[in-house]
Amino acid sequence: MPRDYEAKIIALVKTGNFQEAFELVTEALTIYPSNPFFLKNEIFILFRLNKTAHARQRAEEKVDVLKNDAFFLRTYLSILEKEKAVEDIEHLLEKTIFPSGVCNEDFCVFLCRLAGRVFSNRKAEEMFQRCMLLYPESGALKGFLNKQDGEGIFEKNYKNYKEKFKGRKTVDAIAEIENIKTLPGYNEDFDLQVYLAELYKKAGEYGKAIEAYRQILSFKDNEFTRKMLGYAYYKMGDSDNALVYLKEALFKDPRDHFLYSTICKIFETKADYAGFEKLINEVLGVNPGAKHLFGLLRRAKRWNID
Repeated sequence: MPRDYEAKIIALVKTGNFQEAFELVTEALTIYPSNPFFLKNEIFILFRLNKTAHARQRAEEKVDVLKNDAFFLRTYLSILEKEKAVEDIEHLLEKTIFPSGVCNEDFCVFLCRLAGRVFSNRKAEEMFQRCMLLYPESGALKGFLNKQDGEGIFEKNYKNYKEKFKGRKTVDAIAEIENIKTLPGYNEDFDLQVYLAELYKKAGEYGKAIEAYRQILSFKDNEFTRKMLGYAYYKMGDSDNALVYLKEALFKDPRDHFLYSTICKIFETKADYAGFEKLINEVLGVNPGAKHLFGLLRRAKRWNID
């Protein structure tokens, strides 16, 4: 029975006896070759045995079957992190994990920490915002946000604002912050304005979010805000203004998968392959190591065929 195998494998893994666990899971798979428990544990055990290449191969073979399993995805992402396969991590996030639906809140916290280790704190911040859209009342995510031990991702002021308005309706929080903005010392409060912009995006009021981001840029010009402004224009359907800011960000961070995918979508909607080709070549001229963009350009040639 599968349950007999499962219990024995779990016991062996708990005691760190990975070689024996691997032999048992291999035996189980000869009898139950499509059992998800055995498939994902085979990959996990291979990883723990430091057979990373073999584990990655098996993960790639079974990703379509296990793409909604948080345990498998944690293992697969850990394998890719160990191999420093940054582009593959981006691809897995954007093409599999988010389109399929992020598995649960704890997995979201894992993704935020992973983004901080593999990419940057700013990337972790963006990951956090995307996960909060899926789980706006998540205690796990809010706990991550409020950690004081370096695992959190925002500055203290931002966390204080999040705590202050916790549990409030979005529309009520927006109204109060708009009033706070009129007080001396708050009209140029970066963290307050960023939080306000996020609330407007949560409410679907992208025009107001744009106003908030533009206000920030009037007193503190910075790359993150300019990129967020570009995304807000894109969500509002203003692709021309979106490109002004997103193209600028692409020159500075050509490996941001979400960024170059968004830009690609804009040019595809416009059926402007020539403009896209020109931009990518310019970006490559500044960032010759961003060779993944060649593949993006090759795929874009299909626009003319389709």
